[in-house]
Amino acid sequence: MKITKNKSIRSLARILFLSSFIFCTSASKLTAQQMTFNPKKTDNGLIFGSMTFPEEKAHFNGYFMLISYKSTDPKLARKYSKEVRFIPSQILKVKHKGDLDNGLTYLFAIEKPEGDYEITNIRLFTNSGIAFLQRNDNVNGFLIPFKVTKGEILYVGNIRFNENAFKQSGKDAKTMVIYQNNFEKDLAGIKKAEPYVYWDAAKKDDSIQISYGEILQ
Repeated sequence: MKITKNKSIRSLARILFLSSFIFCTSASKLTAQQMTFNPKKTDNGLIFGSMTFPEEKAHFNGYFMLISYKSTDPKLARKYSKEVRFIPSQILKVKHKGDLDNGLTYLFAIEKPEGDYEITNIRLFTNSGIAFLQRNDNVNGFLIPFKVTKGEILYVGNIRFNENAFKQSGKDAKTMVIYQNNFEKDLAGIKKAEPYVYWDAAKKDDSIQISYGEILQ
């Protein structure tokens, strides 16, 4: 009876932990709140894009794409850098629940102060249900640079992230991270998700490309 009771307590704790994680991260979905953007009343620019996964099954509990602000001032670099969260459904099974392609593609949009930025890292969060067994892995070794301009809406592209290759590739960014320009498709999707932004003013920059370099440990 004592063993059964301990198992029940551990199972209940895991359920409560998972429920808490799902609740805390549910607001990360693009449509959790409606956004507005008035180019005449802001010092920021607006960027948008998407991330696509190869199949419905998600291999991780959370995906965090780092947008790094380029500055020689470390404090400013930290202040204006930001992770964009993509959180799969985790109620019955872990599966992607994005905005397009039957859930495989997540859209994102975020205001940023003007300046030079890079997408530099994707952090992969694994939640075992027990705090000290949680794990974070990082996929880097790639750069997607772009420039944010005050009052402008910029499309920064689509990242196709092959999470199936994570264990086999040794975190090889060339295998896992592919950059694509899906401007028309993503623009049509985000117009529906965030109807209070004048998306007709959105621009794409065909000079935005991905480059690969050294993996950082």
